[in-house]
Amino acid sequence: MKKARIALFLSFSALATSVYAQDELTISELAVNQATKAEFHKMVANQHLPAWVTQGGTDSQGKKVNIAGNQYLVLASCKPHDCAAQRIAVLYDTATKKLLGVFSSVEEKEGHEKLQWLNGPDNLSPDGKTVLFAALTGSLDNHPDSFNFK
Repeated sequence: MKKARIALFLSFSALATSVYAQDELTISELAVNQATKAEFHKMVANQHLPAWVTQGGTDSQGKKVNIAGNQYLVLASCKPHDCAAQRIAVLYDTATKKLLGVFSSVEEKEGHEKLQWLNGPDNLSPDGKTVLFAALTGSLDNHPDSFNFK
């Protein structure tokens, strides 16, 4: 009986850790996580992105959103010590493990923002791109319920 209780406790602990780990997923972890590594590298292939994107930026807590009946996790990160200059947001489809992202860079002298769409399937337009841009600007953090699209 004691062994059964221990096994049950360990099962619940593993489940809680798995759920917690998904909520605490970061963009740099997408690059090394066995479930997402291939899709992440496909998303950033042939893109000129700074090293901090895969090596670890300043991460924000992931947010869950619904788009067309599918649940996504939105992850955002920025260049350490210079968030105004470079930011990235990624939409992670928790069911299919597909990724869509946008990288933002701001030229300091001119103040122009350049958006670089990463792995952009058209079936998420415009809602997926709206959510990604909201993650970059902070609107998703300030108004999380406004970015669930049915």
